[in-house]
Amino acid sequence: MPLTKYDELTCHQTVSTFDHPETSDRAWTEKIWCHVHDTEGKLALALGFGVYPNRNVMDGFACLQLDGREQRNLRLSRELRPRIDELALGPLRYEVLEPYRRIRLRLDENKQGVSFDLEFLGRFQPAEEEPQYAREQGRVVVNTCRYAQLGRARGTVTVDGKRIELDPERTYAQRDHSWGVRMGVGAPEQGVQAQDVQRFRAMMINWATFQLRDLGLCLYLIERADGGIERLTGTLVRPLDDPRPASPIVSVEHSYRFHERSARMCAGELGLTARDGTRLGLALRELATLYLRGGAYLGYKGMTHGLWLGPAFEDGERWDLTTPGFCDEVHGLDDTICEVRAGSELGYGIIENLVLPPFPRYGFPAPAARR
Repeated sequence: MPLTKYDELTCHQTVSTFDHPETSDRAWTEKIWCHVHDTEGKLALALGFGVYPNRNVMDGFACLQLDGREQRNLRLSRELRPRIDELALGPLRYEVLEPYRRIRLRLDENKQGVSFDLEFLGRFQPAEEEPQYAREQGRVVVNTCRYAQLGRARGTVTVDGKRIELDPERTYAQRDHSWGVRMGVGAPEQGVQAQDVQRFRAMMINWATFQLRDLGLCLYLIERADGGIERLTGTLVRPLDDPRPASPIVSVEHSYRFHERSARMCAGELGLTARDGTRLGLALRELATLYLRGGAYLGYKGMTHGLWLGPAFEDGERWDLTTPGFCDEVHGLDDTICEVRAGSELGYGIIENLVLPPFPRYGFPAPAARR
């Protein structure tokens, strides 16, 4: 069992080295995600890594959206071992400089003409979600935990040789870290009765992070088409050095609006109640949207997360978001960057709103049957 740098630390949880997770399930995944955006909708950047030790794969992506007009995508994959303890994919790097306070995000020169050298600056307490667990037809299909954190970003982004300086006063950031058994990893499994993702219909999935001056919000909501709540976990968090504890969210009300003849969200209202009695009303307005299908979320151009693509793989493209109908074609799991108003206070953040029809409340019927 090969040793890694983590095996020098006194943090083992199983009778094994860090080279192996507690299960041999090929769906075991550890994911890192980070999103950076300005307050005007002119620049949005997302990157992520997936580590699949039982598939011997590491993959990831970097996507940059500019002025709501163009998105550049870079998708990467490599053989995990022997560099299992290095979060690096070709030109893309992620380095923890100071836990929960400083993370370095770096993309070196590549074919898409985008590079960056940034620091995520943790501003709020990390928000830990309730673990997610589900079993279908006798098999565990999801068993994960996750935390998210809100902050700011500083550094530089370079596009086609033009350098852009990011001011942390006007550049917001959010990141998450999750691990466990996930759905939809790799290619569809053969010789089984049903795929693990077949249950995903007739529901709305929301994952959101918003920042006000002294209060942060992390929310994960899955609501069925009949109005029942399948999953609600979220937290109101305070700044890192604030001694007041985080408070779980216990109820959510929502009213969303969508682009014409589209499932892409453009505005809405959220009403939240926390366990400590805090009530928060938020008005959301879309500033821009970054389409995570460019990072192979839900699959794109033959790449799905966790799929073996050989010892080294790189792909990408540039999207013209002004082409009529194109945004609906790449819509899936999207980072909708929002201006957020809570009374007279102004904040910013993102919401990922995915509606899987039928969902009558917002006017989404079941897809027409194929003939």
